[in-house]
Amino acid sequence: MKPLRTILFVMLAWTCLSAADAWQYGRIADVQKQVTTKTKAWVVNTPITEDEVTYIVVVHLADKLLTGSYEPSSEQAPPPEEWTANYPVRVQIAGDSMLVHGPTGEVRTHIFKRKNARLMQPLTADEKKGLEQAEAPAQPMTGFAQPSQTEDRTRAEPPPQPPPQPLNVGTVTVRSTPYLSEVFVDGDSMGYTPAKINLPPGKHTFRVEKAGYKPWTKEMMITVGSELTLDASLERK
Repeated sequence: MKPLRTILFVMLAWTCLSAADAWQYGRIADVQKQVTTKTKAWVVNTPITEDEVTYIVVVHLADKLLTGSYEPSSEQAPPPEEWTANYPVRVQIAGDSMLVHGPTGEVRTHIFKRKNARLMQPLTADEKKGLEQAEAPAQPMTGFAQPSQTEDRTRAEPPPQPPPQPLNVGTVTVRSTPYLSEVFVDGDSMGYTPAKINLPPGKHTFRVEKAGYKPWTKEMMITVGSELTLDASLERK
């Protein structure tokens, strides 16, 4: 019965996150910035170039990794700096559109990749509470004078609180040459380099891949509280 319950839970979770306009809890798996230099025109044999920036946002939902991209504009700022691996967010899926919302900002991306992954670590009660409080409107306190609009604008807002760090894990930062290579831990995709990954103690197998290059692998022992770095140098095929 236990395997059957697990299968039913995964099917139900994926059905829910596929439904349009349904908010789901998720975790940031990776955020990357890609800069492409394009030539706009030539002036006396001198190219006039312009940098085009694209952000890649990978979100872990249930047993899926959804990868979306978008170009920043006056209406969409870059992803918040707090969006690192395992950062809790709320996600809304509508077709190939993915709205990712956190306490410090939100972005709308176009999904271009969906992959199976191991089941996401559920959000804690404190993480869910933090997301809900960030979206709830401020309620006036009865019996207290309310500040004027001028005072409200000039009053400094308190800095957002970082999400609680997972307990009983070690941290591994994976970097690679070339950039934006895909990282697998124990066969599961964990996003793209550079990636900061929290893992339970024990021996883990790391594999870094990119099209046109030979895979790079390494085994590493993780202990509680360890902070390690892996530098993967991939060779061309």
